[in-house]
Amino acid sequence: MPQFRAFSVHPYLALALTLLAGRARADVALPLSVTAAGGQQALSVFLAKGELMASSCAAPPCSSGAVSLGLPSELRGKPVRAEVVSIGLGRRAVVVSVDDGARAYRAVLAAPLAAGSPKVAFAGPTGLLSGEDGLRNGPMVQVSEADAAGVRRVLVGEQNEGVSLCGRATILAPRLLSAQDLELHAAKVQRLSVSERDRARQAKVTRLPDAEPSRGAASVLSTLAASSAIGSPQALTDGDPETTWSENVGGAGKGEFVVMRAPPELAISGLELTLRPKQRSVESGAAPQRLFIAGPRDVIEVTFPEDGWKNPGARYHVALEPALQSSCLALVLDAAFDTSAKAAVTVAEVSVMSELSAGALPELVAALAGGGQRAESAKPLLAAGGPAAFAAVASAFPRLDEGGRRVALEVMDGAPCSISANVYVVALTSSIKAQSLHAQSRLRRCGAAGGEALAQALSKVDKTDKRLMPLLVSELTLTDPARAVPAFLPLLDEKTVQRRRLLRTALAQAARTSAAEPAIRAALADPATPAVASIDLLRALGDAAPRYQPEAGAALTRLQAGSPALRSRYLLLGPSAVLARVSGAADASFRKSAAGDPDPHVRGAALALVRDPRRYQAELLAGLKHPELRVRESAVHALAVPEAAFAGAAVVERLEKDQWPLVRAAAADALARLPAGAALDKPLLGALDDDSALVRGRSIRALGERRAPGVADQVRERLVDADEWPEVRAEAARALGTLCDTDSVDELLAFAEKLADPMASPEAQLIGAGAVTSLGRL
Repeated sequence: MPQFRAFSVHPYLALALTLLAGRARADVALPLSVTAAGGQQALSVFLAKGELMASSCAAPPCSSGAVSLGLPSELRGKPVRAEVVSIGLGRRAVVVSVDDGARAYRAVLAAPLAAGSPKVAFAGPTGLLSGEDGLRNGPMVQVSEADAAGVRRVLVGEQNEGVSLCGRATILAPRLLSAQDLELHAAKVQRLSVSERDRARQAKVTRLPDAEPSRGAASVLSTLAASSAIGSPQALTDGDPETTWSENVGGAGKGEFVVMRAPPELAISGLELTLRPKQRSVESGAAPQRLFIAGPRDVIEVTFPEDGWKNPGARYHVALEPALQSSCLALVLDAAFDTSAKAAVTVAEVSVMSELSAGALPELVAALAGGGQRAESAKPLLAAGGPAAFAAVASAFPRLDEGGRRVALEVMDGAPCSISANVYVVALTSSIKAQSLHAQSRLRRCGAAGGEALAQALSKVDKTDKRLMPLLVSELTLTDPARAVPAFLPLLDEKTVQRRRLLRTALAQAARTSAAEPAIRAALADPATPAVASIDLLRALGDAAPRYQPEAGAALTRLQAGSPALRSRYLLLGPSAVLARVSGAADASFRKSAAGDPDPHVRGAALALVRDPRRYQAELLAGLKHPELRVRESAVHALAVPEAAFAGAAVVERLEKDQWPLVRAAAADALARLPAGAALDKPLLGALDDDSALVRGRSIRALGERRAPGVADQVRERLVDADEWPEVRAEAARALGTLCDTDSVDELLAFAEKLADPMASPEAQLIGAGAVTSLGRL
């Protein structure tokens, strides 16, 4: 029978011992007995033949019904220590420890609240038992310091080799031994000890003005791990205040943390914290009221002056005096303004500040040369050095070599656009593709500052440079459409056709954005805008021109005043045709060009722009009789829509009587799209005898598209006519399929088979391809 040592003490002595618990360890050797108290039975823990056993009873010592605690055989015979822990409500637990330096074992047990076996919350090996090096994990048992009443928290959870609170033993997914039911329950645990929190120095916290540029450098820090997460822990240091990290235990999130790596050579004089994104919504988000910033030795308490969740995008400056210098920096939550169960305490961004002396800057900037290890070491110091450091890097950037520029660009990523934009433009125009791509992605985030830097570069670049000119034009359009408009207009020169085409395309792209609208309206309304630029701006608007009324109409009227030159009249036809839909003045001007312009080039181009022939019947019918070929052709093309049925007879007249085959062929194309009927089929059938092969081929095509009845025989005659032009025969082959002429199958098969002959002539192949198409339809 084992020998027991019973713990039965005077109540006042028991109270004194309880108050002293946690100030000195109370480990004892086995056997151990704990008397009944707080509604618990008595408990005995002892060794029997090397086996670790526990038993409960009404009064110690207990041995009946003992249960094994599963001590591993390799640890039997090793020293066993036991600690009695007060867990509240006058109740106690026993934590048993066995450790030989290489292996560890813990058992957490308590006497039950009624007769029965001991309550074993946990029993088994602890430590980093599984996983690869650097990622090993395993069970962990942790007993807290005693509070003022002597009560301690017994926690069972996990530990991970890659997750520690800057060197502190850190329990993950903790479960607390409850004094209520002696069971383990999920718990929120402050990983910083009571003594560390009591000794923490207070940081001064102030809200930064919204208009004040950020001085922090998020890129200096890199997130290593988090105790729990909604969203990515890396969001804290990605430089984007719209991404967030939230704890994932609810309530105040007390004790949840994020660990970040910091440059050990960097003296961090302050932090800039953004709690809530300005734009993005965070479900159940809440702001911390108090948190701790911890290094391996230092702990700083940060108490916010207001509920940051009520101020989206607000930034808070945390002064660290003296400066914190460490390779590890942790943010540890403690209290929150919203403690509801669904609350997700959130932080959007953490960036650091460091005060560098003016004398240190030249040496640090010089260290960037080459982009090697010295440059990498200087990078975090410069990135955290604020405006003075950014300005020094920007000034030196054009003189740096390729490696130095690479590192310098990473420094500039943390700078405000007012400083970095010009650097990015230099990198954008570099012949080094990686630098150009880096700058391209950053410039587009800079808005007006990036647009101004690009506009200045565009004004100085060689306008004949076929690489840089299009690059700057494109990037300015995407970065700041509003700035692009006044930057492009002075570059529109009548003699530079290719440049004007490039800029006109860019202006059209800018015009699709709401940002550029005020600048476009202003340029259209300004009489000082050069005529060449105004014309190209109107042309660039295209179908969007009505959106810019009345300024677009005013510009058109101004440009058409007096006796404009042929060039102006011709180029303004497109804007006139579009604005004619919404402006009576523009409509009158367009009709004048279509019906009475003295130059046939202008008149023909105007008729070609007609989209609703019913609206311009008089002009189109007059155009069909104009002496100039190009005018008649444009009129015929404009009538090639079903809505132009009113002009059927006039188009037939062009097919039958026009002296130019080009116009007669266009008339055949137009008739193909007019409503079905023998009145229009008959002229097309007659055109199969036209002198022009072009007209005969187009007429056959039109008959097929109109599904004209009773014409298959005549079309088939053209197919088999060996003297007919091959193009006409090919059109006939295709049309027979559209006409669903099954009587032509044999002829079509004969032509199709010629495609299998590698020696077949090009003409036979052309006709054979048409025959195959028809056979497929049939």
